[in-house]
Amino acid sequence: MRISYRNIKRYKEIIRILIKYGFSYIVEKLNIEGVAYKIPITNPSEEIKQMSTGEKIRRAFEELGPTYVKLGQILSTRKDLLDQDIIDELSLLRDSVEPFDTDIAKEIFKEEIGLDIEKVFNEFNPTPIGAASIGQVYEAKLQNGEDVIIKIQRPNIESRIKSDLEILKGMVLAFKDGNKDSSIDVIQIIEEFQTQLMRELDYNFEAINAMKFRRMFENSSEVYIPKIYGEFTTKKVLVMEKIIGVKLNDTKKIKELNWDTKVISDIGIKSLFKQVFEYGFFHADPHPGNIFVVSQNTISYIDFGMVGIVDRNTLNALNEIAVALVEKNVDRVIYILTEMDVINNEVDIIGLRQDLLYLIHYYYDVPIEKINISDIMNEVFRFFRRYKVSIPSQLSTLAKAVITLEGTGRDLNPNFSVASIGKEFMRHYYINKFNPQNAFLKSKHAAEEMILDIKTIPKQMRGILRNIEKNNVKLQLEDVKFTSLEEIMRDLTTQISLSLVLASIIVGSSLIISSPNINNNIWIRFTALSGFFISFIIGILIVVKIIRIQYKKK
Repeated sequence: MRISYRNIKRYKEIIRILIKYGFSYIVEKLNIEGVAYKIPITNPSEEIKQMSTGEKIRRAFEELGPTYVKLGQILSTRKDLLDQDIIDELSLLRDSVEPFDTDIAKEIFKEEIGLDIEKVFNEFNPTPIGAASIGQVYEAKLQNGEDVIIKIQRPNIESRIKSDLEILKGMVLAFKDGNKDSSIDVIQIIEEFQTQLMRELDYNFEAINAMKFRRMFENSSEVYIPKIYGEFTTKKVLVMEKIIGVKLNDTKKIKELNWDTKVISDIGIKSLFKQVFEYGFFHADPHPGNIFVVSQNTISYIDFGMVGIVDRNTLNALNEIAVALVEKNVDRVIYILTEMDVINNEVDIIGLRQDLLYLIHYYYDVPIEKINISDIMNEVFRFFRRYKVSIPSQLSTLAKAVITLEGTGRDLNPNFSVASIGKEFMRHYYINKFNPQNAFLKSKHAAEEMILDIKTIPKQMRGILRNIEKNNVKLQLEDVKFTSLEEIMRDLTTQISLSLVLASIIVGSSLIISSPNINNNIWIRFTALSGFFISFIIGILIVVKIIRIQYKKK
């Protein structure tokens, strides 16, 4: 693997950490020139040897810093790629880093806003209330007395992350070159990760997301979204209304306030399905630290850096799959998955069908209050990994959000079950299905697609006919196995070649023997006899070859 020498120090640090946690085989496989061979391969400590693979990966990511912590957090949503034990460990990754100096934070604020922090805020608490891998959070009061929180990005964090991304891309390309048969599209994963991380480096992106959620729930009394102060928000600074409430997982405090935990858990589930079904835009990291309970009937989301998007076609496909599962129609499920282009030609359809049928029958008659969504999702993703079914990342993110909310719902309400989610799902499904406005839009879209097809098909046909007329049509066949035909052609070519050589030698030797000078020179006689001897050997080889071919056919 070739490296960029401006990042040589970081390469050495990454290799040292990989070796420390027992991943030296990755270093050897990547073969990082000029670096790897200079760092001695050592055995991990006994403490590290006792760790599970998932814990080793988590610890390594934590030591590697912000880029890898974020990568781990994103990978923790990809149940279609990783086993559950690794997912569980990566889910523990949280931004936990040393705070940077507040004076530096003030300088960054002034560079971005153009004003001293004391001139913008009536009160400012210099002690950060949170230090994350990308930014630091402070409390303050505006001149009008409103409580706000301020996010200020770490100094030089963007250049550090871009450097890490460059190294990571090189490592991934080297991994792909050495594992061409791998079913995981590592390049696509890293590209998605890069897009997500670069968005998190721009607080304007989070501000826009927050404003979208605020409009989404502007008429709701059950969900409150904090206000964004756009005049004080830039790429490196974000000022948001401070939410005063109780964290969603602080059930003890919620009960002390005599708030109904069942009502609160139901609000959380309803808010998620509203985001998904009505807007196709949802909070992708709804862990308890990002949701506050602000009153007995109201919750509030914070931290809008990670969002998920589900397009209308995917939602329709999910609805159809849900109905097909209820009807135990496995063939319909596989057909929809094929239409979604998540099943390729190499998938063992028969095996997938049997596993899916078993899964449906296993859970179908189980009392709904005993069903755990996490168990179902884990089982589904397990055999999806087994059959190399490539689930879109948006669905993996949605599954993670549902599982997270289900876990929190069970903490709030011990009687919480998948029935709550199922009922809410079906309610939104039928509301959207029979909503006259949605039905009109579907009919309109279908008509537009039909008109577009009518317009484009004649043009496409003219293009095809033009190419045929110019003899520009090329037939490309990929992954089609013609093994038997190849062997037959190879054997036939070998026999013809040997036969031509045999005939040439026999003719040549015969002409030499018939020469009148053969008795005058011993070397001419020797050449003729050698030719006949070689012809004899080649003849035997041809016979052996024919016998072997006949034997193989049997």
